[in-house]
Amino acid sequence: MAEVHQSKGFQYGVLSLLGIGFLTVCLSQFFNPVNTESMAPQSVLPLPKSKTVSKAGIDALEGSTDLVGKGRFSASDLDSRFKQIGYDLDPVLEGDVEVPRVFVRYLPYDLSRMTETEERKSIFFRTLLPLVLKVNEEIVENRKRVWRLRHRQTMGMVLQAKDRVWLDAIFARYKVKGRSFDRLLDKMDVVPASLALAQAAEESGWGTSRFAREGNALFGQWTFNPDDDGIVPTGRGEGKTHRIRSFDDLAGSLRAYVRNLNTHPAYAKLRGMRKQMRQNHEDFSGYKLALTLDKYSERGEEYITSIHSIMDANQLQRFDGATLDDTTIELPTSKPLI
Repeated sequence: MAEVHQSKGFQYGVLSLLGIGFLTVCLSQFFNPVNTESMAPQSVLPLPKSKTVSKAGIDALEGSTDLVGKGRFSASDLDSRFKQIGYDLDPVLEGDVEVPRVFVRYLPYDLSRMTETEERKSIFFRTLLPLVLKVNEEIVENRKRVWRLRHRQTMGMVLQAKDRVWLDAIFARYKVKGRSFDRLLDKMDVVPASLALAQAAEESGWGTSRFAREGNALFGQWTFNPDDDGIVPTGRGEGKTHRIRSFDDLAGSLRAYVRNLNTHPAYAKLRGMRKQMRQNHEDFSGYKLALTLDKYSERGEEYITSIHSIMDANQLQRFDGATLDDTTIELPTSKPLI
């Protein structure tokens, strides 16, 4: 019996020591807690630092990523696909139908090999017309946004940060100083389809020039910016550094062309005439606006005569009232040209 009492006494002693130890640890943690912060990655990311809008960001303001046709079609293949969707110029010229939203990235690679002039011109116009209307549509939407923001600012309302950043980029894009909404709206406006199509035909040789084929350059715009993609002209004079600016697709070339007319000092007369047309509630006339382009080419008045001749011969003025329909049509793409 003595051994049993000794065993129980030992157990009680051990339990007492354990209790004292546990209490000591608890008190120690209470007065000196360990670091309980999780070492796992935090689910809330830090806010990005503010930064100046980049040139690429400005370029994207009026851009769109819904252009279809990743590969280059042959002229006959593209013509066949246009016919499958019922896309013909005559009903558009007559004002009977809207233009389908079929946005092709490149002109056919064999356009210059077409022997039938009228067929080549038809392919050329059918390819570019939806893109011209798309670029103008983007400008119209941006004009509406500018008017809304202008109204809010006039009413003393505080603009959201995203709207302020967007306006900063737009003012920079159109080279408007002093944040003048009037000057911005004078510059930010559409170019009639007849004028864009006629100049594209004249400047690119109906899509057959080297610059149009290799760089989607429809208007032969010069660039001295080393950051721009460009093509060195054959026979460029010694000491010359200019290149012909190239683009990823036809839409890029058209956007740059419209921006050029809307911002370059040489085309102030065009913008002034267009402003007067808008104030008088007149339909924009590409034929009349072409009269202001004496500085677009070294040929001066002869250049204007050539543009007018293209408009007359192809009834392009009738495209100035054309609009896009509501449905985007995606053409199955061919293999890219190697």
